[in-house]
Amino acid sequence: MIGRIRGTLIYKDATEVMVEAGGVGYRLQVSAATAGRLPGLDEEVILWVTTRLKEDAIQLYGFAEQREQAMFLRLLKVSGVGPKLAFTIISGGDVGRLEQQLINQEVDALCKLPGVGKKLSRRLILELGEALKKELGSLATSGSETEDGFMSRADSDAGNELMAALEALGYRSAEVETTAAKILFHHPGEKVETLLKQVLQELHRG
Repeated sequence: MIGRIRGTLIYKDATEVMVEAGGVGYRLQVSAATAGRLPGLDEEVILWVTTRLKEDAIQLYGFAEQREQAMFLRLLKVSGVGPKLAFTIISGGDVGRLEQQLINQEVDALCKLPGVGKKLSRRLILELGEALKKELGSLATSGSETEDGFMSRADSDAGNELMAALEALGYRSAEVETTAAKILFHHPGEKVETLLKQVLQELHRG
């Protein structure tokens, strides 16, 4: 099972890429968000990969960010949502904002996404909203907010990287997420390395 690919980008369009790695060209479907972040042709690219087996083919889906990949996999668990619709939903806006809409049960906002009506939006909230709230914890609802009331994409991504770094150091998320959210809130836009040092200082101070 392919989980990550690193190679040379030899073809790309709005929905598909081909990456050459180890002398083999891998064709992957990509969302609009990932397509917009791709490098130029003949440059190195790294994509996180989800593999789906069909009766007559193996389909690869590529993502520039693990967060986008995680949302894609969540959406596939919802009744009536296949890979094509999941990509359409992800491509309709920022993944961080989508997480907030699901957590906050914003039916009308979800209905504005392509391919999503009221019936599906309610199903998405029912099947994903509470689970997301528990999974993402305080970093999903705390932090530097935009005028629309949502954490900016940069700060949201930094929060995920910060938690991953803390967990790699042996901390449990339940122990550090409040401190991490506070540091992220007071220092928006900082590099993850700087945020990590500040969280560790705060934890040791306590």
